[in-house]
Amino acid sequence: MTAPVQAAFAPPASGARRAAGRVALVAGAVGRQGEALLNAALARGGYSRVHVLSDAPMALGIDGLALSGLDALPPLDDVLMLVGQGGDPAERSFHGRDAPFVQVTIADAVKVAGAAAAAGARRLLVIRPSPAWQQMGELQRSLGGTDELALAQLPFESVFILRPVRTGPSPGGDWLRRIVNAYMSIQFLMMPRSIPTLTSEQVARAAVAALGMPGTGTRVMLARQLAELLEPVPAAGAGR
Repeated sequence: MTAPVQAAFAPPASGARRAAGRVALVAGAVGRQGEALLNAALARGGYSRVHVLSDAPMALGIDGLALSGLDALPPLDDVLMLVGQGGDPAERSFHGRDAPFVQVTIADAVKVAGAAAAAGARRLLVIRPSPAWQQMGELQRSLGGTDELALAQLPFESVFILRPVRTGPSPGGDWLRRIVNAYMSIQFLMMPRSIPTLTSEQVARAAVAALGMPGTGTRVMLARQLAELLEPVPAAGAGR
């Protein structure tokens, strides 16, 4: 039994309420980060049903979990999307257990999000890991590129763009990839300690927490803001 299937049978996390009828789509559920995002949506999101974007839609016979194609999405409330680089084998599971799931790149993101909006989704959360150097400065807390601007213009009430630190490039490869890997290693050595490198599970927990934030509009959150979402809320009257 795979980890996402196990999560479907797990009870909701402490404090999480299963909202009657709320439905989510998880797109790009590949690799460690995608698996963690799917697990968090199942165990912590409070959804009555979670659909995973797949090229081969089917009912899994498991209450609360199904595979769905982009051309036949059910009515949705939220969409949680992991945007990968594409072309890097390390982004998928080594064991192939994410084979049924569609990988989403930034070139696909607007199409996927648009289909989810047409299916009724009103909240969009996008996890788009960025290099360490892009975590420095407030400029990175704005939308980046025409694709993200297009996502923000879709008819969602809330759009969250999450930018954790990109980690784990695949080793080896051609000479260009080896140069990129060496450059990424130097970035991590130079990265200030104030910029947290979160695990896949921590990023997924922060994603679910972000969806619970009040208000509407578009928000871009870097690794530091994601780490703050994981900090426990002080009890009322604490420190008095």
